[in-house]
Amino acid sequence: MKKILNILAVSLFMIGMIACDKIEEPYFRPNNEDSEHLPLSDDDISNWENKKVVLLEDYTGVRCVNCPAAAEIANNLLAQYEHKLVVLGVHAGFLSMPIGGFPDFQTEEGTAWYEHFGFDSNPIGTINRKLNGSTYGYNASAWADAVAQAVEGQPNIRLLTATSFDENTRQLKVSAYTTFLEGFEGNSNYNLTVCLMEDNVIGKQLVPEGTNEEYVHRHVFRGTLNGAWGAEFDQVVLEEDIVKSYSITMDEAFNADNCYIVAYVYDRETKEILQVTEKKIK
Repeated sequence: MKKILNILAVSLFMIGMIACDKIEEPYFRPNNEDSEHLPLSDDDISNWENKKVVLLEDYTGVRCVNCPAAAEIANNLLAQYEHKLVVLGVHAGFLSMPIGGFPDFQTEEGTAWYEHFGFDSNPIGTINRKLNGSTYGYNASAWADAVAQAVEGQPNIRLLTATSFDENTRQLKVSAYTTFLEGFEGNSNYNLTVCLMEDNVIGKQLVPEGTNEEYVHRHVFRGTLNGAWGAEFDQVVLEEDIVKSYSITMDEAFNADNCYIVAYVYDRETKEILQVTEKKIK
């Protein structure tokens, strides 16, 4: 009898393991994670500069009459800082809702960020998601000073991406190479988020003069490849590449010729972004 009970116990354990495997399988490859990594090109490596890159998130809306002026400020800062600054136009909040025939640029991730940071109006921006006193938000008039401060100093993270895009299947693959450099102080409390951005999207926008049917929406955030809060780094080892790869089928509505990958590493506890990179997918 004891032997039979032992056999039954082992059998039940194996069944339980199989059942657990089926339940937990999505957690082993979450958010489109891919086990095959794309190699970095020689250009990717040779063009990397030891510079700090800042992310300006412009939380905007198609029915926001003051948002075009904020977008102009962001574009002027891009012209000033060039490759030291990346801009994401995140459509979120009430004024981003496509009421009255306006285009829908909302995303689940953008809404999650907007709500998490406690925003309730547009335009509002974040600069590397660094706290501005007790809030993450900066009014557009404060973006220039905040960016000037944020770009100072040397980076302690090297972040590069390799991409491939199949025109026929519209499959987009991205491999992000993160290297924590010498002098980096910290633990494994860091995440990687990989975003898709489309530039120069024509669509209706409320402006001070009324409605502009042919407004050019810049840096439109289209979503992430690995969730709103990205993927955790299991371990941080100095001077070693940590590679995370993802693949998605890109929406037919997106113009691949104008699409970019924007990836960033941030501190999970503070949400502050430590390094950013941007790359055209084609």
